[in-house]
Amino acid sequence: MKPRTLAALAGALTAALATPTSAAPPVAIDRATTDGVDRPIHDYSADGDASSLELNPALLSGPRGIDLVVMGYHSLSAFTRGSGFGVFTGLNFGFGLALGVGVQGVYPGIRQVADFDADRNPNMTKLSIGLSGGDSRFAATGLAFHIPFATTLPRTPDLDVGLMFRLRNWASLGGVLRYSPTRVTTNDVILNNELSVAAELSFRPIYGERWLELAGGVKSRWQSVPAAGTEGERIGWLGVFPRGRMAIRFQGLEIAGEVEQVRVAELDEQTYQFGRYTTGIRGSVALGLSWDYISVRGGIHAGLTPGGIDGYSVAARFTSAPAGRVYWPRIVGAERIDLSEVRDERDQIALLTRLERAREAGKRTILVVDARNTKASWASLHELREAIIQVRNAGGHVYGYVESAGLKDYYIASVAEEVFIHPAGELSIFGLSATSLYFKGALDKLGVKVEALHIDEYKSAHEPFTRQGPSAKDREQREELLKDTFEVVAGDIARARGVSVARVRELVNGAPHGPDEAVALGLADEVVYRDQLIDEVSDRIGARVSFHEYPDTDPEPRTWSTSPYVAVVLVEGTIIDGKSRHIPILNIHFTGGDTIAETLRELRSDWACKGIILRVNSPGGSALASDIIWREVDKTREAHQKSPKRSPPIVISMSDVAASGGYYISAGARDVYAQPTTITGSIGVVSMNFDLSGLLSKLGISTTTFKQGEHADINSLFRSMTPTEVERLTKSMRRTYDLFVKRVSEARGLTPEKVDELGRGHVYSGTDALALGLVDGLGGLPEAIARVRTMSRVPKPVDLEIRVLPRRRTLLDLILTGIGSPFGRRGAADKVYAKQAEKQRLPLALDAAVARLPLSILFLPSARVSALMPAVIEIE
Repeated sequence: MKPRTLAALAGALTAALATPTSAAPPVAIDRATTDGVDRPIHDYSADGDASSLELNPALLSGPRGIDLVVMGYHSLSAFTRGSGFGVFTGLNFGFGLALGVGVQGVYPGIRQVADFDADRNPNMTKLSIGLSGGDSRFAATGLAFHIPFATTLPRTPDLDVGLMFRLRNWASLGGVLRYSPTRVTTNDVILNNELSVAAELSFRPIYGERWLELAGGVKSRWQSVPAAGTEGERIGWLGVFPRGRMAIRFQGLEIAGEVEQVRVAELDEQTYQFGRYTTGIRGSVALGLSWDYISVRGGIHAGLTPGGIDGYSVAARFTSAPAGRVYWPRIVGAERIDLSEVRDERDQIALLTRLERAREAGKRTILVVDARNTKASWASLHELREAIIQVRNAGGHVYGYVESAGLKDYYIASVAEEVFIHPAGELSIFGLSATSLYFKGALDKLGVKVEALHIDEYKSAHEPFTRQGPSAKDREQREELLKDTFEVVAGDIARARGVSVARVRELVNGAPHGPDEAVALGLADEVVYRDQLIDEVSDRIGARVSFHEYPDTDPEPRTWSTSPYVAVVLVEGTIIDGKSRHIPILNIHFTGGDTIAETLRELRSDWACKGIILRVNSPGGSALASDIIWREVDKTREAHQKSPKRSPPIVISMSDVAASGGYYISAGARDVYAQPTTITGSIGVVSMNFDLSGLLSKLGISTTTFKQGEHADINSLFRSMTPTEVERLTKSMRRTYDLFVKRVSEARGLTPEKVDELGRGHVYSGTDALALGLVDGLGGLPEAIARVRTMSRVPKPVDLEIRVLPRRRTLLDLILTGIGSPFGRRGAADKVYAKQAEKQRLPLALDAAVARLPLSILFLPSARVSALMPAVIEIE
């Protein structure tokens, strides 16, 4: 529905409410003595702000950080009460506690004629203070005190007790009880105590999102009155008064309406004295506009004043946490994308999320891709490159910057509409290479013997320990991978720069290229210093821009409770038995089979989880752990197949490597995506036994083993295996391999013979894997998310939060999360993490060496079957 249409409906509603049906006596709203400044929209159950202190203090837990509201109401009719001015402030401490303070100047008297009820409606200043405890996503309570300051009233406080309870994302229940004690005015007029209860149930019918909100509720009032024939009092019921409201929101725009029944005093048309109490209907409309940290709202009341408007309200809100924007200028600044920050899958996903925000912003986006010291692997770079292309396709501007650029740096920078190069830089785009280390010679000198069994000829994970160079089959598959990767890289660069693939190969073979030469050859567009970069971007845009992180187009919480989300479950590094492990100083990850299995079980029963993406970046590892993960993936797939509405679908997203055990676990799903340069396949098994007896002999160390059972020490590091043990282990490996083949055969719809033909340890690029039927499509995380959305039938307009699991929590996480930050979601934690990451970075030479070391073997048991891809393949 368009804003113009909404405005027309609002106008029609106001006109209808303001049009008298017949001549009627004047009426005045009957208010409690200490009621605050009136407002057009009364929210008792939904989001709230600092001014909710006056309505329901439980809603103070909703706003993040600091919240300040300034509001005023002016009655246009002489008989409409509620005029005044108020200032409210709220502070959410971030650990389930929020504080609110408010000051109001209220002028509720009838104007122009004598007020028949002046003692109950004096001009006053009202001071309020309240506390809220709880989590606004689920439930909260509130307590508030309101103290009146008036010349005729004692300063006896009113008491509010509020409650808010979320019914997931679809509904929210709010209620407040207010008790006003008996007061005696300076004129010796007794103002009887009053009790009021307001309750409201609000709904968000469109997938629980904030776009449309409907609410209905009632307010009931009781008042003590003299008991007939006695000197005592009795409780008199003043009635129950229904109300309803509606709100339509889009980013920073809100249009709201409300209709309510109120208790009114009917007055004599001549003397304007009290006649009787009755009820009246009044309605209101309001328009709210937001711009980051500032919001304004205006609204009107109509219905009680024949032929006119009852009154109008204006309010301004200032927050420390950003809201939406009702209007976005075309240029909001340039965001710097630093590729050196991408060190693992979590960094990759975070950057993809930023690029998705930039894509959604369309023509307002300006990105500067800082391609220096790029460490990500080729599949990750291709995924980022495709995401940047989507930003450009949406109308955004992308510029690349390089200095001493290798092929990885230039590959990602070339996607930009223009590439800048530093005057002292060069393009060292020498091509691709892959180097492996072989340790057999060193192990022979040490007296260490490695006994390896493998199925089959392409399964070369053992070769670094059993050979001094690659076997013919391993050399064959490595050269195929290198060739496929270069074809993708060269093709992408050729399309971006408007040249042929053959020309790219010539330029690679002719490297390095200096800055001026790079421009002349069409590889770069201009030579600039770092400090000139932003000026060059500004000149091309035609406006002054500066670097800052691009904001979310709609940063306010879109739902009340837990947002619907897609879980990205990381399988990163070697797959091991038991729990996951992480070595921060080396940035090495080990994925535990038990950890992933537990995570998938929890997600299957989470109503808010709309889909699971198993993000695989693993060369494999333990065959047992791989099968444990496969089982849970398969159960998750079956659960969704049986009950699509109750159980989330699961999709596989292969990153840089998804081979052997990494491919094994993927066979549990039926939707598998890979990048063109993903290394996958390696359907095979391997087992290695390290015999250190020769080393111990050289050191003069002897061992004695005591055992019960002929083969109790089969896993011993101090002897070689016997022929019988080799035979038995070979049978065990064959069982594991046959099981591997069976899993793949069932998943891919291939015969076991065909899988065996494609398997035997052979690794493939993502492109070849698609052609062979081992994956379903080429794509990255965005494509996997789109597939999950389709399978779970979540329409495109509904936002899905991305959650990366399993969570990696430390003691520091717990401390900083507990402390929180009143200034939004960024604070001390981000600064500490940034410093930690900087400290953990290794020197470039050491980092390159660590990447080539087969450290995963240290975490796999000796003489046990492993589903591990060929020795480290690091293409540079």
